[in-house]
Formats: sequence, C-alpha cells, structure tokens
Amino acid sequence: MPSRSLPALACCLVALAWSGCGGAPFSGTPDVPDGYATYRGEGVSFVHPASWRPRTRSLGQGIAEIRFADPQGRGRSTAAVVLTVQPGVGDRFGTEVQGQRAVLEDVGGATVEQDEVDVEHARQAFRSLIEIPDRGAGPSTSQAVDVLARDGRHLALAAGGPDRNADRLDVDAVIGSLRLDP
Repeated sequence: MPSRSLPALACCLVALAWSGCGGAPFSGTPDVPDGYATYRGEGVSFVHPASWRPRTRSLGQGIAEIRFADPQGRGRSTAAVVLTVQPGVGDRFGTEVQGQRAVLEDVGGATVEQDEVDVEHARQAFRSLIEIPDRGAGPSTSQAVDVLARDGRHLALAAGGPDRNADRLDVDAVIGSLRLDP
C-alpha cells in the first residue's frame, strides 16, 4: 500500500469508530437499553436499571448521595449505581480526584486506570476503571466519571459491583449515558 494511502485509511478507521459509538462521548442523546430508565436531577441525567429505586442520603457538609442498588443483592457487596454531589469544590477538583484514587489504590488495594475525558457543559472530567481484589466476597469492578461542573460542584457517577453479578448491570451504558444540564 502506498504511504499516501495510510493517512486516508486512518481517517476512514476513525470515522468508522466514531459512527459505531454514536459520536462524542458524554454529549447528545444517550441510548437507553431495554429495562432501563433515565434519572434526572441534581443537574444531570443518566440511565439505571428500571427496577432499581433511588435512595438519597446526606453524607454531611452538603454532600448528597443518590444510590440505586440491585434489589436482589445483599449488603454492600451488591451491584449499584451511585451519584454523589459535592458543592463548592471548584479549584480543589483535581486534588480531590487524585486523593480518591490514592485511597482506592493505597488503602483498598485497587487498580485504577484514569483518563481525562470531555463532558459537555463541564469544566473538567475524569473517567476511571476500578478493579478491587477479592476481599472475601470476590473481586469487584466498577467505572466512574468525576465531573467538575461549571458551578463548581463535584459530580461523581459510579457503577459496578462484584464480578459475579456483572450480568445485573450494564456499566458501560450507565457511565456512557451521563449528561450535564446546560
């Protein structure tokens, strides 16, 4: 193949990849898988299993948690979708995300892969893949998106649970569906 064709081939592969995944991540209208519903609140929307009901609780200092847990699960070792909202983070966002990662890795023994991503209407965002080793209930895998909203709030959407229950939750669909209100 002539070397002039390589850039054209690369452009075609990129175009195919984008068309296959529905465009830029975290923008536009997300797909809602069968059996899923859309949560709207706190300036965001995302999909979750329709039979999972939200439970909201205060974590103190103005931090709120909205948790959708697998009704067939037991205790903390169940699949879940969790939105955490922390006001007034602003310039501390990067430090907070680094601190959370350090705790997961150093204290929890987790392996964390983290990349900066573009989220429409956000100042900054990171997507993480988190793998936690077996601590008696089997290994767990989750994904998270940490977002610094334009108003300075730290919004964190996480989804996952024990690997043995991986079929109970489409983690990619949940995380990929996150949208911020304009």
